[in-house]
Amino acid sequence: MAYSQIFTSTEEYLLCITDGEVSDAETFIEWGLNLVAKAHEMRRMKVLVDNRTFSLKLSSLDIITFANFMEEKGAAKLGLRLAVLSNPHNPESSRMVETALVNRSASYKSFHNQVEAKEWLLREPHTQK
Repeated sequence: MAYSQIFTSTEEYLLCITDGEVSDAETFIEWGLNLVAKAHEMRRMKVLVDNRTFSLKLSSLDIITFANFMEEKGAAKLGLRLAVLSNPHNPESSRMVETALVNRSASYKSFHNQVEAKEWLLREPHTQK
Protein backbone atom coordinates (compact mmCIF):
# COMPACT_ATOMS: atom_id res chain seq x y z
CA MET A 1 0.00 0.00 0.00
CA ALA A 2 1.15 3.55 -0.69
CA TYR A 3 0.74 6.68 1.37
CA SER A 4 -0.62 10.17 0.80
CA GLN A 5 0.33 13.47 2.41
CA ILE A 6 -1.97 16.48 2.62
CA PHE A 7 -0.39 19.77 3.66
CA THR A 8 -2.18 22.79 5.08
CA SER A 9 -0.37 25.94 6.16
CA THR A 10 -1.67 27.89 9.16
CA GLU A 11 -0.32 31.13 10.61
CA GLU A 12 1.62 29.21 13.25
CA TYR A 13 2.60 25.87 11.69
CA LEU A 14 2.37 23.49 8.78
CA LEU A 15 -0.08 20.61 9.16
CA CYS A 16 0.81 17.36 7.42
CA ILE A 17 -1.85 14.64 7.42
CA THR A 18 -0.54 11.27 6.27
CA ASP A 19 -2.63 8.24 5.39
CA GLY A 20 -1.65 4.77 4.17
CA GLU A 21 1.48 2.83 5.00
CA VAL A 22 5.15 2.44 4.28
CA SER A 23 7.06 -0.79 4.56
CA ASP A 24 10.58 0.10 3.41
CA ALA A 25 13.25 2.67 4.20
CA GLU A 26 13.28 4.19 0.70
CA THR A 27 9.58 5.07 0.81
CA PHE A 28 9.91 6.46 4.35
CA ILE A 29 12.86 8.59 3.19
CA GLU A 30 10.67 9.90 0.34
CA TRP A 31 7.96 10.74 2.90
CA GLY A 32 10.48 12.65 5.02
CA LEU A 33 11.94 14.54 2.07
CA ASN A 34 8.44 15.57 0.94
CA LEU A 35 7.69 16.90 4.41
CA VAL A 36 10.96 18.87 4.64
CA ALA A 37 10.52 20.29 1.12
CA LYS A 38 6.96 21.45 1.84
CA ALA A 39 8.00 23.05 5.16
CA HIS A 40 10.77 24.91 3.31
CA GLU A 41 8.43 25.93 0.48
CA MET A 42 5.79 27.22 2.93
CA ARG A 43 8.45 28.81 5.19
CA ARG A 44 7.26 27.01 8.28
CA MET A 45 9.67 25.80 10.97
CA LYS A 46 6.97 24.11 13.05
CA VAL A 47 5.14 21.08 11.69
CA LEU A 48 2.21 19.19 13.20
CA VAL A 49 2.28 15.73 11.64
CA ASP A 50 -0.96 13.77 11.93
CA ASN A 51 0.05 10.14 11.40
CA ARG A 52 -2.91 8.59 13.19
CA THR A 53 -3.92 6.70 10.02
CA PHE A 54 -0.37 6.18 8.75
CA SER A 55 1.05 2.73 9.40
CA LEU A 56 4.79 2.17 9.66
CA LYS A 57 5.66 -1.43 8.86
CA LEU A 58 9.39 -0.94 9.20
CA SER A 59 12.23 -2.95 10.65
CA SER A 60 14.67 -1.39 13.12
CA LEU A 61 17.21 -1.28 10.29
CA ASP A 62 14.74 0.64 8.07
CA ILE A 63 14.23 3.22 10.82
CA ILE A 64 17.99 3.61 11.39
CA THR A 65 18.54 3.94 7.63
CA PHE A 66 15.88 6.69 7.52
CA ALA A 67 17.36 8.53 10.52
CA ASN A 68 20.91 8.27 9.16
CA PHE A 69 19.81 9.58 5.76
CA MET A 70 17.99 12.53 7.30
CA GLU A 71 21.05 13.28 9.46
CA GLU A 72 23.37 13.13 6.44
CA LYS A 73 21.09 15.56 4.58
CA GLY A 74 21.29 17.98 7.54
CA ALA A 75 17.59 17.84 8.42
CA ALA A 76 18.22 18.60 12.11
CA LYS A 77 20.22 21.71 11.16
CA LEU A 78 17.23 23.15 9.34
CA GLY A 79 15.65 23.99 12.69
CA LEU A 80 12.38 22.16 12.06
CA ARG A 81 10.28 21.29 15.08
CA LEU A 82 7.97 18.30 14.54
CA ALA A 83 5.09 17.28 16.80
CA VAL A 84 3.76 13.93 15.60
CA LEU A 85 0.38 12.41 16.36
CA SER A 86 1.21 8.70 16.26
CA ASN A 87 -0.85 5.84 14.93
CA PRO A 88 -2.32 4.16 18.03
CA HIS A 89 -2.09 0.76 16.30
CA ASN A 90 1.69 0.71 15.97
CA PRO A 91 3.15 2.81 18.80
CA GLU A 92 6.42 0.84 18.92
CA SER A 93 7.43 2.03 15.44
CA SER A 94 6.63 5.62 16.37
CA ARG A 95 8.76 5.35 19.51
CA MET A 96 11.68 3.90 17.52
CA VAL A 97 11.47 6.72 14.95
CA GLU A 98 11.38 9.31 17.74
CA THR A 99 14.38 7.78 19.51
CA ALA A 100 16.41 7.48 16.30
CA LEU A 101 15.74 11.10 15.27
CA VAL A 102 16.20 12.64 18.72
CA ASN A 103 19.52 10.78 19.03
CA ARG A 104 20.53 12.68 15.88
CA SER A 105 19.55 16.06 17.38
CA ALA A 106 16.19 16.42 15.63
CA SER A 107 13.44 18.35 17.41
CA TYR A 108 10.83 15.59 17.14
CA LYS A 109 8.28 14.38 19.66
CA SER A 110 5.42 11.87 19.42
CA PHE A 111 2.02 12.46 20.99
CA HIS A 112 -1.32 10.67 21.36
CA ASN A 113 -3.26 13.89 21.94
CA GLN A 114 -3.58 16.83 19.53
CA VAL A 115 -3.87 19.45 22.29
CA GLU A 116 -0.59 18.34 23.90
CA ALA A 117 1.11 18.15 20.52
CA LYS A 118 0.11 21.72 19.63
CA GLU A 119 1.13 23.03 23.07
CA TRP A 120 4.59 21.49 22.73
CA LEU A 121 4.94 22.59 19.10
CA LEU A 122 4.06 26.22 19.76
CA ARG A 123 5.97 26.54 23.02
CA GLU A 124 9.34 28.23 22.81
CA PRO A 125 12.09 25.56 22.87
CA HIS A 126 13.79 26.96 25.98
CA THR A 127 10.59 26.46 28.03
CA GLN A 128 10.22 22.73 27.32
CA LYS A 129 9.06 20.49 30.13
